[in-house]
Amino acid sequence: MIAVVSYYVVKAAQGDFRVPDFNDPANGAVAFGWNEFLSMIAVWCAFATVLGPVCGLAGYFSRSGSGSLRPLLRLPFRLLIPVVIIAETTMRLHYESSGPDASVVGPVWTTARLLAAALGLFFIVVAGVTTWRSRPTVASSAAPPPN
Repeated sequence: MIAVVSYYVVKAAQGDFRVPDFNDPANGAVAFGWNEFLSMIAVWCAFATVLGPVCGLAGYFSRSGSGSLRPLLRLPFRLLIPVVIIAETTMRLHYESSGPDASVVGPVWTTARLLAAALGLFFIVVAGVTTWRSRPTVASSAAPPPN
């Protein structure tokens, strides 16, 4: 919640949340939009309160345990962040590509998506290799015990 409040305070300091001043609309005066500012903070703090523990639990499950099947069981939790990055950047690119910074937004979001996809592929390969290497082999289980 601290990150949410900090984010919106910085956005407010940069000039966001300006609304027309209806006391002097003829001169194009603007005022600070407290309603929009506080409602955005309230909504995203509610999301942070719910999603923070869920993401923390997913992080715990992505690192816990050992054994031959554990890498495959941890894989969905490890893929959570790359999938969220790809989904969010795709949605943001759809809306922000028509804005004034369109020449910068496209390459930045595309780079983020490519890096997230590479990270997801890395997690899949590591889980597969770890599972493959930790499987019991026929030769080692059929060998007689050492004397």
